[in-house]
Amino acid sequence: MSAQRLETERVILLPWESENWTGFKPIATDRRVMRYISEGVPWPDSRIIEFVERQRRHFAEFGYCLWKLVLKRKPEISGFCGLQPLDDLAGVEIGWWLAPHLWGYGLATEAARSVLEDGFGRCGLRRIVAIARRENRASTRIMEKLGMRYERDALHHGIEVVLYAIEK
Repeated sequence: MSAQRLETERVILLPWESENWTGFKPIATDRRVMRYISEGVPWPDSRIIEFVERQRRHFAEFGYCLWKLVLKRKPEISGFCGLQPLDDLAGVEIGWWLAPHLWGYGLATEAARSVLEDGFGRCGLRRIVAIARRENRASTRIMEKLGMRYERDALHHGIEVVLYAIEK
């Protein structure tokens, strides 16, 4: 039985619906958000749609995904936080993106703690990894706050990243 949502003091994490891509578009096309993501450029509509559909498939198959993140006080798509299997590195990755106006308030860390608890509990995972470009200090600080430890440098789709991990 899979959870239908995760909830913290300030955020709700929900599975995606196909039409949510339009609400996610402002985040996936914001140059500040995309600076350290893949090629560092805003995503076209087709890639945003594919991302949402992949999360829907992951949720159906695994019971987890990069959950849609909404604030309790303002229920619009504010980012995502969740788990996904990595396709080119071993492991299940925890990841997050937030709209820039929400940076610096601890929301990603709060959501990620809930995701880790769900991953180790309900999902039965033994190990969770996180990757980021080395220069993305905001993300690596979150990894450290979660108790994750640097393990190694790695290549993810040809991009140099640092890999952090935590075990149950």
